[in-house]
Amino acid sequence: MSLAAGTRLGPYEIIAALGAGGMGEVYRARDAKLNRAIALKVLPDAFARDTDRLARFGREAQVVAALNHPHIVTIFSIEEHDGVPFMTMELIEGSTLDKVIPGGGLAPARFFDIAIALADALSAAHRKHIIHRDLKPANVMITDDGRVKVLDFGLARAVDADAIGLGEDVTHLGTEVGTIVGTLPYMSPEQIEGRPLDHRTDLFSLGVMLYELGTGARPFRGNSPPALMSSILKDNPRPIAERRVDFPESVCRVIDRCLEKEPRDRIQTATEIHAELKASRRAWESGAQSPGPAPPGTILRPAERAASIAVLAFTDMSASKDQDWFCDGIAEEILNALTPLKGLRVAARTSAFSFKGKGVDLRTIGEKLNVTTVLEGSVRRAGDRVRITVQLSEVANGYQLWSERYDRELKDIFDVQDEIAKAIVERLRVTLAGGKGDRLVAQATMNVEAYQLYLRGRALVDRRGASVPAGLDLLRTAAELDPGYSLVWAGIADALTVLAYSGVARGSDSKSQALAAAKRSIELDPSSAAGHTALACATLLFENNRTMAKQAFGRALDLSPSYGMGRCWYANFYLNWACGEYEQAIVEARRALDSDPLSAYVTMNLGVCLFTAGRLHEAIDACRRAIQLDPDSFVSHWALGIALGLNGRFEEAVSTFDVAARMSQRHALALTGLAAVFGQAGMPAEALAIHRELMDRASLAYVSPTHLALTAGAAGQREQAMAFARRAWDEREPSFILWARHFPPYRTLHSDPRFAAILREMDS
Repeated sequence: MSLAAGTRLGPYEIIAALGAGGMGEVYRARDAKLNRAIALKVLPDAFARDTDRLARFGREAQVVAALNHPHIVTIFSIEEHDGVPFMTMELIEGSTLDKVIPGGGLAPARFFDIAIALADALSAAHRKHIIHRDLKPANVMITDDGRVKVLDFGLARAVDADAIGLGEDVTHLGTEVGTIVGTLPYMSPEQIEGRPLDHRTDLFSLGVMLYELGTGARPFRGNSPPALMSSILKDNPRPIAERRVDFPESVCRVIDRCLEKEPRDRIQTATEIHAELKASRRAWESGAQSPGPAPPGTILRPAERAASIAVLAFTDMSASKDQDWFCDGIAEEILNALTPLKGLRVAARTSAFSFKGKGVDLRTIGEKLNVTTVLEGSVRRAGDRVRITVQLSEVANGYQLWSERYDRELKDIFDVQDEIAKAIVERLRVTLAGGKGDRLVAQATMNVEAYQLYLRGRALVDRRGASVPAGLDLLRTAAELDPGYSLVWAGIADALTVLAYSGVARGSDSKSQALAAAKRSIELDPSSAAGHTALACATLLFENNRTMAKQAFGRALDLSPSYGMGRCWYANFYLNWACGEYEQAIVEARRALDSDPLSAYVTMNLGVCLFTAGRLHEAIDACRRAIQLDPDSFVSHWALGIALGLNGRFEEAVSTFDVAARMSQRHALALTGLAAVFGQAGMPAEALAIHRELMDRASLAYVSPTHLALTAGAAGQREQAMAFARRAWDEREPSFILWARHFPPYRTLHSDPRFAAILREMDS
């Protein structure tokens, strides 16, 4: 250290040395003018003569001064005295983070405090287009009162200097491509290889830090710098779940996504990390994710790991081969009964059923769904008799753990499902909360015919498109046979809501029925996640009641955190399109996908959240994955067309919408999306042709004014667009309530004062 205690630099008196790094020496000092203690960072004489280091020193001051955040050190001034350049800054009393991480990692509560603060600070820097490039525990201070402060922006770089007002010169002060900067254990692969860097390099470094905070050890090890570099470039870290039994799975997934080798495969923003961690803390505090107390650093041995199972779609062995809906329903009831059990992880329905009829071997299924056991079954039905054969197998070796055949009457179907579920619980040694006599599969109805109608009707509604009206008819018949069947009423509410928000039915014709059906479902079964989700969607889309919708969605997800459809609708309908909370919507959409990774619908839902947030390349990738999972998915083609159009890939977008239009018999959703693309591409004549097609259709049958407003706007018919928008809102059309605020194709109308007035009315 070059300055002794008592040295004065202008009004500042050096009190003591605090430390030194590659970019300067830091001292505790007293500001005589303001009579306060400060930190003073000095560029030593040898460095001050180095023009590059001097420029970096000045740049650090500019970068930090551009940030004003509670978790980032505050710069007071940059000055010079007798040829010595220095900056004055906030004095932080405490210890660097590397000094406070215990051997087994931090307890979850403290981990969340620090991790969330770090993600918040990084998010603030990235919003200012600043990347740190040297994030590590030694550059983070924990104050004596527990606050978190990120220090040392000496290697920081303004990715887009103009965006933060620092000037062109600052942009070019970063290192050239091919030069390695940073601290090796925390470097990203692209740093090590000297590739161009963006904000995602910080996300990798943050992932390394979070792994270390959680386990007390770094994820990548090596006995020499080359060995460590090789580990970062090639190795997959040991899973945190094997080191800590008390660590939430959702946090482990976030860290894993931070540590992806390729930037495009990582979680993409610090804001998303921040939102994920906050959501994980809320769930952990409520006990939803904690498998039980364990001391930090406890090793999770194989025998202690939670059991896991995939319940595959049962095979139809009936002579007529027309009982798929019945077979799926039986398997789904067993799956739903197992899902809430603590100590058992159950693969989601859509992912497990995606292997139906494909002849995939058990080992592959286990790898794709990350499960250790699989339940297979077959159903043969003849009149009122049914034979169900099931077998439970280990995926690693194909060893059959248990099998059984049940020959029963159809009226005993719920008892059979309950016996199967209990047999699985016994074989996998899962502890039941109640007694052995308690049912796992509830007898939802005593009317077997109503049960069958519900299974068929729900299957049709879940297909969407032209199948929904037929499904609704079956559900209504089931309700007539058993008015006390809660799930039937939830299905009726969902079907009515789907018809209304897709523009097939007039909202005013469906509103009272949908709300009544959702409320009836909850009255019959207050613990029904499906009922609360149905009420959330109905109150949001028919009544524009965001407060009630939030409460109902929250109740549904509290009752069943793994209810994928509920989480999808909460992410997209409520957070994304109703509230504009794009990053939180992406977090929830990813959470749904984590639970159901092979679902085309859930994958598409993530794509929609991504394109609404402007993350178009990710959205396109997600929508393409959805189509790969289900090539016949109309809604996945629709979402891909929107994403391609927003990205300016108009020819691909038009081609995609042509496919969607053929698949759906020129559904208004497909035509509306196609018109929006033509409008974006500067092709108003083509958009006008679509608008006229829908206008002609409207003279014969119902066409939502929501669609007509968008097609008119795309065709440059602004007066018509405003008239249809006003009509859609005055009639409280669910599709308009869903789209008007944040659906990207509608944003072109937002600049019109008349549309802005409608939005104010919606929010009042």
